[in-house]
Amino acid sequence: MKRTLLALALAAAALPALAQTDDDKLIARVNGKELTNRDLDALWKRVPPATQEQYLASGGKRLFLDNYISKYLLVQEAVRSGFAAKAGAPEELDPVAESALFDRYVREVLAAPLITEELLRDAYTQHRDQFRVPEQASLRIIRAVKGDNPEAARDKVSKAMIEIFAARAEIAKRVPADQALVALAGKFSEVAARVSDHEESAPKGGDLGWVALHTLDPKLAQAARTMKPGTISGIIESADAYQLVLVDEYRGADIEPYETAKDALREFVMARNARHVMDAVRQKTAELRASGKVEVWPENIR
Repeated sequence: MKRTLLALALAAAALPALAQTDDDKLIARVNGKELTNRDLDALWKRVPPATQEQYLASGGKRLFLDNYISKYLLVQEAVRSGFAAKAGAPEELDPVAESALFDRYVREVLAAPLITEELLRDAYTQHRDQFRVPEQASLRIIRAVKGDNPEAARDKVSKAMIEIFAARAEIAKRVPADQALVALAGKFSEVAARVSDHEESAPKGGDLGWVALHTLDPKLAQAARTMKPGTISGIIESADAYQLVLVDEYRGADIEPYETAKDALREFVMARNARHVMDAVRQKTAELRASGKVEVWPENIR
């Protein structure tokens, strides 16, 4: 009887080990964070096929795991240092959030000392032509597509224009002059949301935002170029529609100011100094490996 009970007990103790599959085998532990084959497979599936082929030709999943550990050490450091919280990263990091946090930590912490103000200004001076901004305008639009009934489309825009111009007269009587343009724009947006056929802008009250004039129908571009800000066009006919346009603001072609170009300049300078940035990443990763506890069981990687 005792032998039977002992055998049962031993069998029960062995069940977890027997039940463990290759999916569940531990392949790494990074400062307490455990990674199994299942975790590695999930990460591997997110890698583009071309990159997978490069890994398979050079070091396979072992190299992929090593690179991920380096990346994850920096993610852990971003969390530990408080950078993640300042950057608004979620407390629970999925692979997408991890990648975003890693990229931002590299840019804003590791690369920051390398991308100096002097380098940014030199790049701006040397490549000013790349920061040319085309002629553009901030516009609102009411559009009626001609379709099979151009007359109905024109009538639709005509009624919208009459309604807006009638409101403009009332606004002039009861609203102070310095607030009249805002009130008129509000009326235009209210009508646009109700009647415009332009699917993209109608839900936003006809607001197209800033638009490069060379991308518009020539008649619309000419109206945006010549109208005073805050004014509304007459009915403008294009090949497929009738429209009314309100110009909020106009800007001629120019060079983008340094302050607004800094984000693009930073990316440009980082790309030119990619080797130095990667050296900083490798150095920090080596420090974190030395001060932390990283264990890997490559024999368990399938």
